Amino acid sequence: MSRESASSQKRVKRNVFSGSLPKQVYHQLRMSILRGEIAPNTKLVELTLAEQTGTSQGTIRDALQRLERDGLVERREHRGTYVTDLPTDEMQEVFAIRGMIEAYAVRRAIRFATAADLQHMEHLHGAMSLAAQQDNFEELVELDLEFHRTICEMAQSHLLLNAWGPLYSSIQRFIYQTHPRYFSNLQELADTHLPLLNALQQRDADRAAELVHGHLRLIWTLIDDAARKADQTKSDKSHQSSVIDPI
Repeated sequence: MSRESASSQKRVKRNVFSGSLPKQVYHQLRMSILRGEIAPNTKLVELTLAEQTGTSQGTIRDALQRLERDGLVERREHRGTYVTDLPTDEMQEVFAIRGMIEAYAVRRAIRFATAADLQHMEHLHGAMSLAAQQDNFEELVELDLEFHRTICEMAQSHLLLNAWGPLYSSIQRFIYQTHPRYFSNLQELADTHLPLLNALQQRDADRAAELVHGHLRLIWTLIDDAARKADQTKSDKSHQSSVIDPI
């Protein structure tokens, strides 16, 4: 195993999770990957991880199999298990697919949502605001994704849920590793859901579908704006360094 792989795996934290030991180990490794504590393309060695977590190789193997189903690790033939990459172009495609799923889901959700469903959505937004006030980013992310998953659930279509579910872990990891750079104010992140909540409450299907697409495009707009500013700054510095002061 490379020194880099060993170093990355040493960063696995011994967090406390409820449930059986295999479930705890799975969550422990999963959170380390989501947080970026174990970097993409890191090789995960069963024996090393078993020693670090104080468990058996069988327990680690079970955890890695679950992580593979989540799309967070992959088995490479004759090479072992590695943390999957998070390429920008692939995540843009994931968000495009997610937008089509959720826009369709929100239209169905408005048809089928009960008053109790809408009250639950309002509660989720309130919980997001509370997490933001407490500066609890990880809780906010969990509630954010629950808000979107609930829209799919309200649509009363198992096909929609089956299409949305496999995207969950990739979206979650992307949010964990990008949003803190673009949302320094967590309340602003929580409040990006408020217009969509209002459209749901008003049962405005066209507006809600439009807002879903806008909501999911927001992070990419922020990323593109930051990239343009960085390029402009680099260009300005290059220009300044090329200017020769007159003698």
